[in-house]
Amino acid sequence: MTLDNACLTYEGPAGERTRALDGVTLELSGGVTGVMGRTGSGKTTLLEVVAGATPLDSGRVRVEGRGATALVYQLPERQFFESTVEREVMFGLLARGAHSDDARGRAARALALMGLSLDELGARSPFSLSGGQQRRVAIASALALHPGLLLLDEPTAGLDPRARTSCLRAVRAAADAGATVIFASHDANALAEVADRLVVLEGGRLTLDGPARDLLADAPLMRAHGLEPACAARAAAALRCAGLDVPGAPLTADELAAAVARGRGCA
Repeated sequence: MTLDNACLTYEGPAGERTRALDGVTLELSGGVTGVMGRTGSGKTTLLEVVAGATPLDSGRVRVEGRGATALVYQLPERQFFESTVEREVMFGLLARGAHSDDARGRAARALALMGLSLDELGARSPFSLSGGQQRRVAIASALALHPGLLLLDEPTAGLDPRARTSCLRAVRAAADAGATVIFASHDANALAEVADRLVVLEGGRLTLDGPARDLLADAPLMRAHGLEPACAARAAAALRCAGLDVPGAPLTADELAAAVARGRGCA
């Protein structure tokens, strides 16, 4: 996926013109790329442009490779339109010519990845589900396609810990299977677990781009861009200030525990 000098301006409620994307150039191939930025920085617009849902004013977007492009919005209920969960998750597969039995099997496996059961929820309306279940059904609908390009807007928002873990494992598995994943989120902790690369948008401009581990662990840099670093990185910094040896740059709770153990000579 390539964005070349992508520019997009929209008109606000008072008639003002705002640059949603301002000369963004980005090339992605495989792995999980996290996209962070303050509210209104252009994260959702970036996903919509890459998905082909919103045209650019100027510049170019190019999506290459095989497989579908799947976009999961931040409010998944806005993209539901089928009468049952089963029909919702199977829709994209059937539209692409899959046999109904194959589509049902893939739908069941995708839902299972998200901790849901087709047998239990398949006959229910997606609109009758809880917010967390709706989000998981929307992600399952995308995963069932085995997309070459998977675009996710705040996929972990509103999920309980178990569902969040299922979501992050499924995202990582999709990338490991060859998909290019773009994961827009305010959640540095989620990105710390799955992202290979991190880009930061400010006012529609690309202001940071680098290895996720390096950027998310750099608390002063993150805060300079109006973002909170991962909790483990903040905790490590606080422990060092208290005089404890915390080697390395832990980004997850498990990494922090291991670093503290090493610092105390326990590992």
